[in-house]
Amino acid sequence: MGFFTLGRDMKDMEARIEQRIDEIEQKGYYQPNDNEANEYLQRLLRYMAGTIEFKTYERQDLYIAYRTCSAAFGIIDRIARAVGECSAYIELLDENDEPVEEHWILDLLNHPNDRYSRRRFFYAWSTNIDVFGDAFTYMAKEGPGKNLGKPLGLYILSGVKVGIEHGVVSFPIPGIDIVGDVNKEPIPPTDYFQSFNYNLDDDSYFGFSPLAAAAYDVSLLKKGKERLNTAIANGGVNAIITPARDKDGFVVPQAAKQVEDELNKTENFNKTKFFRQPIETHEIGSKPVDLAILDSGKESVTALCFVYGIPMDLYYGQSKYENAKEAKKALYESAALPRLNIFCEDFMDYLRRVTIGNKSKKPLLDEKEMKYRLAVNTDKIDVLQDDPKDVLTNLTLMHASLNEMREAYGYDRLEGEDNPGDIYDKPMLPLGTMFGDEFGGDINENQPTE
Repeated sequence: MGFFTLGRDMKDMEARIEQRIDEIEQKGYYQPNDNEANEYLQRLLRYMAGTIEFKTYERQDLYIAYRTCSAAFGIIDRIARAVGECSAYIELLDENDEPVEEHWILDLLNHPNDRYSRRRFFYAWSTNIDVFGDAFTYMAKEGPGKNLGKPLGLYILSGVKVGIEHGVVSFPIPGIDIVGDVNKEPIPPTDYFQSFNYNLDDDSYFGFSPLAAAAYDVSLLKKGKERLNTAIANGGVNAIITPARDKDGFVVPQAAKQVEDELNKTENFNKTKFFRQPIETHEIGSKPVDLAILDSGKESVTALCFVYGIPMDLYYGQSKYENAKEAKKALYESAALPRLNIFCEDFMDYLRRVTIGNKSKKPLLDEKEMKYRLAVNTDKIDVLQDDPKDVLTNLTLMHASLNEMREAYGYDRLEGEDNPGDIYDKPMLPLGTMFGDEFGGDINENQPTE
């Protein structure tokens, strides 16, 4: 009797697992699906199926721009550092938004792998998404055995070496390839997830890089610095020397030839030279007045700050902020937290669609864990909290009670004998406060009755 009951229970469990697998992210990209009715994917993949998208040339340009443009590196580096700092406040919440204190997901984030700490891991993730417009996170799993498929670690794949394989309509993204890898089998979507910025190019599965949007400005910064470096290498400011014009505005040809001959003699190089006739010096190229290098550089930095969503004053200094706390608060709110929110959503979406096991595949997360979510607890980040003076001012203006003020500052309420008549739960009003209609009679006077 028990044997047959156990058999029915096993079949019921397998049916429930199959049903849950069918419910996991069957939306047409990462899992083999029946997409015959998906006209969009059919048309999109008609000419793309079977190809591998590397775009090594464009992504190599982005990589070089990041490494050689100090303004681009400075902005991306500052954002990535802020992301790494804020990652310490990521929490796992259950379906009731209550924090889950212990879980293997938290262990993965706190110790992604033996080489990368949590802060360095999120720095790498943020750098990739800001340079290339996307970040590929690989999750290593345990091999055959009783813990088959158990997550072991997280790794950031360098965006400059990743290629995305284009599949058929039923399986649009079979996986990714690594540049130079001799293995013909792609890394499947169950082993990695991609975070990316929206890309208007439907033919590409890569994200859109902010550096690509600011390509002209980055190029202008590099060319301006190269021009100045050339001037310095040549001994200073480049100039053209010509004979002075006479009172009628003409230059005597013989005088012009004599000046040219004197300047071009090899024995006159790097020597002080006296001319018999007046000459004129025309500076070219290096002056900001001529090339507007300094102004264009500032405009380019402004454009970079704009595409990365940070205040430009963070790049030039903190003079417009009251203190370093205000500057860091602006950086966290405008750049770090939005990026971490993207990671939290992408990571949990990925875990919900992962299955483990060879034959009897089952979802990595159980029914309860499917409702979990990751979020940054901003209440624990000191620089994001209101100034205590401002809090006290607002509480005073709203005539808050003493207990409300104590709670706002983290003190215990006054209760029982310490709060006779609940006096500390009543509004604190200044002496002389009066109520009523300013044009009517005093509220303490007897009002006439009809």
